[in-house]
Amino acid sequence: MSGVASETNGRRPVRVWSIVAGFVIIFALAAAAGVLFREPLFGAGSWVVAQYGVVGLAVAVLVVDTFPTPMSYVPFMALGLAGGLSLMDVLVVSSIASYAGGCTGYAIGRTIGMPSRLEAWIHRRYPRVQEMLDRYGGWGVAAIALLPVPLAVGTWSAGSLKVNARQAAVALLLRVPKTMVYVAVLDRGLSLGAP
Repeated sequence: MSGVASETNGRRPVRVWSIVAGFVIIFALAAAAGVLFREPLFGAGSWVVAQYGVVGLAVAVLVVDTFPTPMSYVPFMALGLAGGLSLMDVLVVSSIASYAGGCTGYAIGRTIGMPSRLEAWIHRRYPRVQEMLDRYGGWGVAAIALLPVPLAVGTWSAGSLKVNARQAAVALLLRVPKTMVYVAVLDRGLSLGAP
């Protein structure tokens, strides 16, 4: 992984500060939402949790982390926290669903390959993903699991490139600590507007 962080090859290197910046941005957005939009956010969160509960959170995270979209699972975790789900519920459900989504996305990519329109979109939107996977294999999946890139973009690509399945499955476990940090950051940010 340190090779990923130091490799330049004429391209912008992946740096730890970009990961930290992502967490800082999430905190700032959660804090702003907790302070400026507390009532509507917590009202919407309460409604969503009352209607769908932890199963809704699991399904939302699973879908977002299975199918390549520009979306993140962070808003769903924020709604769950705002709606009254415990930190542990959000952490466990989101971690399991994200891991399952990553594995499912990998399996779909490996089975059907990469549709040409999806591949063109990924190359345009996330040009370094395929290069990272080609060059680093399972370590590339690990980097994608940590970076602010939609997980399914990396897992579908890894599957279609036939990255070692065992390495990919182990690398996807890095979603758990990333989810832990996200949940903690969201909780702290949302709590800033508490009365």
